[in-house]
Amino acid sequence: MANASATAEKWTRFLASRPYVPKAPLILTHFAHGRITRLCDCGCNSYELAVSSDAHLQPLVQPSTRGGCALALAFYTSEEADPRRTVEINVHVDAHGFLAGLDVDYCANSATMPEDPQLLEPPFHLHGQLLDGI
Repeated sequence: MANASATAEKWTRFLASRPYVPKAPLILTHFAHGRITRLCDCGCNSYELAVSSDAHLQPLVQPSTRGGCALALAFYTSEEADPRRTVEINVHVDAHGFLAGLDVDYCANSATMPEDPQLLEPPFHLHGQLLDGI
């Protein structure tokens, strides 16, 4: 799947529509108030986002000195030929606690993201600081 701003929005909307993702609507609000600064071209669907530090938004997590990965999810795909294929999504925040982008990769970034991967839910891995508020 080619990486473009529409792809970034697709993955962000996917994430924001999941009941097991804390602050899902806020993730979408951050995306809407941000500006995509980088689309990865390695074959993954990752992007980086800049949200103005003076945006009047609730942070996803408490501000810190540097930000980082706030939530990690991993899904198996429904591929029958190789049932252990995965899609991983990592939600990154900046030092203000605002969305800084998503890393979205296929099979630990060892292969190019297929055109329309079908994910098996719920994720088999769900971990991160964003869960602390639950």
